[in-house]
This record gives sequence, C-alpha cells and structure tokens, in this order.
Amino acid sequence: MRLLSCPRLFTHSPHPSGLCVGKMAAPMPRGLSCLSRALGWWSRQPVLVTQSVAVVPVRTKKRFTPPAYKPKYKSEKEFIEHARKAGLVIPPEHLERPIHLACTAGIFDAYVPPEGDARLSSLSKEGLSQKAERLKKNVESQLSIRKIKQYDANFKIKDFPEKAKDIFTEAHLCLNNSDHDRLHTLATENCFPDMVWDIKYKTVRWSFIESLEPPHVVQVRCSSMLNQGNIYGQITVRMHTRQVGASAFLHSQVGPDLLSFLQTLAIYDRFGRLMYGQEDVPKDVLEYVVFEKHLTNPYGSWRMHGKIIPSWAPPKLPILKTVMIPGPKLKTWEEYEEPQGEAQKPQLA
Repeated sequence: MRLLSCPRLFTHSPHPSGLCVGKMAAPMPRGLSCLSRALGWWSRQPVLVTQSVAVVPVRTKKRFTPPAYKPKYKSEKEFIEHARKAGLVIPPEHLERPIHLACTAGIFDAYVPPEGDARLSSLSKEGLSQKAERLKKNVESQLSIRKIKQYDANFKIKDFPEKAKDIFTEAHLCLNNSDHDRLHTLATENCFPDMVWDIKYKTVRWSFIESLEPPHVVQVRCSSMLNQGNIYGQITVRMHTRQVGASAFLHSQVGPDLLSFLQTLAIYDRFGRLMYGQEDVPKDVLEYVVFEKHLTNPYGSWRMHGKIIPSWAPPKLPILKTVMIPGPKLKTWEEYEEPQGEAQKPQLA
C-alpha cells in the first residue's frame, strides 16, 4: 500500500482547511488541479480492502409443528367396547396372505376308458358290466352338471364338445409359433409345462384336418378345494379326429395308437433335422382330454387340464436321434486315414 505524497498540494497554513490561501486568485485553481491529478492517480492504484462479513439469521416464516397425538381411547379393548355400544361391529383382522388357486394339481376321479373303446357287445358279460358302470357314472355326471349351472347359467352340455374342440385346436396351434402368452389362456398351469416341455429349441408342425367322429362328453365332475365354497369343474371329452403334425404333448405321454386324431408328428431339432414323425402323412388320433374351470371365479374360463392315459395303452415310441460314430483316437503325430471302400453311413440310436 502506497502513501499519497504531493508537496504542491498540502502546505503549512494557518487556515483551518490546511490549504495555502496566501494568494487569492492563482493558488486556488492550481491546488484544485493537483487534487484532481492526485485523486486520478490514486484511483488507478491497487487498494487492499478488508471487509468483515457478519451473518445475521433471519426467520422468514414459522414452521408448522404437529401437536402431540393423544389417543381418545387408552387401549384397543376400550375402543371395541365403545364401538359395540354404538352398534358397530369391527371384524377381526387376519394377517394372512391371500392365495389364488387357479387350477387343481391333477384330475380328480379320472375317467377310465374301457378297453377296446367300449365296443364290446352288450350281450356278453363284459359288455353288461361296462354298461352298468356307465349308467352309474352318468348319474354322478348329471349332478355335477347341475352344480356347474349354479355358477354358469349359460352352460349347455350339448354345446361344450364343439367349444372344447376349438380350445384344443387353438392351443396346439400356439405351439407352431411358440405363442406362450395365448397358450396360458387356453391351458391350465398343470397342463402348460407338459405341452412346452423340451421343445424350446425345436420346431413343431401341427395342423388339424377333420373330425372322424363328433366329440362328445364322457364324464363331468365337480370338486372343492380347501373349503366348500372353492369349487372346480372338470369335463372329459372324447375326441376322434384327423391331424397333420402332432404336438410334442400328444406323443410325450401316450402312444400314437391310442390317440384318436388322424395326424402326423413332425418334430425338428434346432438345426432343422427331422427328429420324429413325418409332416405329410396324416394319422387317426383317439384321446380323452380333460378341461377344467374355476367355477367360483367370475372371470374363469374352460382350459385344457390334461389327458387320461389308460393302463392298457401301448408304450410310446422312442424318439430316434441321429448320432455320430466317434472315430479312432489319434496321437498328435499321427494322421487319420480313411478306410478304402464304401463310406460308413450314420446310424440311428
């Protein structure tokens, strides 16, 4: 910091202002000019300024503080007694998670298809026993149909076989394009894993040709789960149709002789090689399909639930896979030499 020194500006004078006033005219303009030059020079010099900052808290608005909560009733028992005197009944709270059971875990009271598809003569002993057992089961089916109509007033047993055929056809067509979202609405959670099992990297070709016989209902059952108000209905439908390209679900459980649809099974692996069946040859397929509905659910619908496999059904045919025969193990300094003659053909395991 520099000090201001100007000998021409300040002189000793008896005047109180400290300026030289001995001469009246000439010294006044000269002193003013020196003062202006000194102030201009001083303004151009760096000046060290120190300022003290004081922070003063200012309260702009008053914050809201909620008052302390004072319960009106000291205990829950006192509150319940006061509500009971007022005529209010407070239901008890259940801290349990709700469980939604969309379907059952299996087929209850499964229909047992008679051997030979019930084509025995009624004059024989076996034929009479089959007919008597069928009449007994029809009585239980009629009682179950009445139970279903209590929850679904528009249900008609005569129209159900055609509806079941449409559900069955659309569900298997979903396997061709792997439409699993639509398949969930057509098959229950019990049936869905069986239909899509082991076909993740495979191609399924399936198509419906015709029905050799009209489908008809062979059994109707209703059952409850956990409590009497949670009721499920199951209907078993016999189908005899002709198809081209059976799904993996059809042949993964039963043999082609039992299935009563006319179909051809064609399954290709992820490399496009034919694993099983033929896509051009149709087959007759006879099968018993079970459809289920959650009757107490107002938004429930009939879906495929499973298929009934009788004990006398023939075993399913194994899937033929193409395998490569491993060659001889060679050492690092040896070279493989192909045997002279006809090349070996790949074998089927």
